[in-house]
Amino acid sequence: MGTVHTLANWQVLAAIIIALFTLIWIVTGLIHRTYVALGAGLLMVVLGIVEAGSVFWYHLPWQAIGLLMGLMMMIGLTNRTGVFAYAAAKAAQSSKGRPAILLIALALLSTVTAAWLDNLTAILLLIPVTISIAKVMKISAVPFVITIIITANLGGTATMIGSLPNSIIGTKAGLTFNDFLMNLVPPVLIIWIVTVGLLSLIYAKSWRTTQISMVELMSIQPGSYVKDKGLVIKVLTVWALVLAAFMLHPLLHFEVAYVAIAGAVLMSLVNYKTYSWTEIYSSVDWNTLFYICGLFIVVGGLIEAGIVQIIVVKAMELTSGNLMYVSMLILWLTGLVSATTDHTMFVALMVPIIQDLGLQSQGALHPLWWSLALGAGLGGSGTLVGATGNLIAAGLAGRAGHPISFGAFLKAGAPITLVSLLIATAYVSYMYY
Repeated sequence: MGTVHTLANWQVLAAIIIALFTLIWIVTGLIHRTYVALGAGLLMVVLGIVEAGSVFWYHLPWQAIGLLMGLMMMIGLTNRTGVFAYAAAKAAQSSKGRPAILLIALALLSTVTAAWLDNLTAILLLIPVTISIAKVMKISAVPFVITIIITANLGGTATMIGSLPNSIIGTKAGLTFNDFLMNLVPPVLIIWIVTVGLLSLIYAKSWRTTQISMVELMSIQPGSYVKDKGLVIKVLTVWALVLAAFMLHPLLHFEVAYVAIAGAVLMSLVNYKTYSWTEIYSSVDWNTLFYICGLFIVVGGLIEAGIVQIIVVKAMELTSGNLMYVSMLILWLTGLVSATTDHTMFVALMVPIIQDLGLQSQGALHPLWWSLALGAGLGGSGTLVGATGNLIAAGLAGRAGHPISFGAFLKAGAPITLVSLLIATAYVSYMYY
C-alpha cells in the first residue's frame, strides 16, 4: 500500500474532514470539482498526511492518466470528421419515420459509440444531431435524449475505455481490455435488451398519434456531415489498430496507456494537414486529468490515515468474510451512490479497499472489480445527477427547447437502474459464485 507513515490523531481527523468536504463540494457543485480535488490534495500534502515524495511515484495513477490523455486526443480528432453525425442521420432515415424504430437505432448507436469512445463523448456527439432530427420529424426529443443518456452509460460500462471509472479500475487493478470484454459485455447485452424494451414501453403512448413528414426526413443529407472521406478512413484505421493492440495485450504486453498515446500520435500525424497542434492539444480535457490527480491524493490521505483499513475490517465483519456477500455489497452500494453523487471519487476510494479485501480474504478479486464497474456504470442512470453526461445532455436539450425535468428522467432512469442492478446481481452470483 505504499509508504505508510505514522500520523498524529489530529492528522487522521483532518484527513476525514478534508475527504468529507471534498465530497460535499463536488456533489453540490458550489466550487468546480477540479479546484476542489486539487485544493484538497494540496491540503493533504501541506498537513503532512501524505508525504510529498510519495505523491508523484505512488499516489498518482499514471497508467490511467496516460490512457485517458491518449484517448481524449483521439476522440477530439475523430469528432471533427463528422462520422457519428452521419451515422445518426442514417439511423433516422432507416427508421422510415417510426419513432420506436428510431429509438432502438439511436440506443444501439449510443451504446456502441460509448463502448468504443466513452459515454460522455457519445452524448456530446449524438444529442445535437438527435435534437435536429426530432425537429424535422416534429416530435419531442426528450424520449430520444433520455434513451441516449441511459444507453451511453450502459455502453460505457462494457469496456475498459468506455468510462472514467472503468479506466481507473482497469489500470489500477492490472486488468486487460479483454478482461472487460469477457466479463462485462455479456451482462451489458442482457441489460441492453431489457432497457430498450422498457424504454419503448415507457414512451409508446407519446407516439401513437404522431405524423411524420417523410419528405423532410428524407431531405436530410447524411453525407454533408462528412467533409473529408479520406480522413475518415485514416482515422478509423488508427482506431482499428489501437483496439487491436488493446485486445492483443496478453501477447504484446504493451501497456494500454502507451498504446493510447501511440494512437494519438499516429492520428495527429494523419491529421497534421487538417488541424493545428493547438487544436490537438485542446482535445485533452485537462480539468478531468487534474481532477483525477487531486482525487487520488485525497484517497491516498485516507489510506495513510488508516481509514481504508478500517472500512475493510468492517466490511469483512458485516459479510462474515464471504466474498459473494462482499460483491453484492459493493455492487449495490456503488450503484446507489453513483445514482446520487460523483461516482469517480467513490470508485477511486473503493480501489484500495477492494485490494485490501483481496489480501485479507485470500480470495479471487475479479468478481469484486466487476461488481464495482457494474455498480458505477448502471447507477449513473438512476437520476439526472447520476453522471456528468446526464446533466450535459439535459442542458443541450433544454437550450434547444426540449427541457428534461428531474422527475421526467427519474420516471425512466430509476426503474431501469433498479432492474439493471437486479440483473447484474443475478449475473455476478451465477458466474462467479
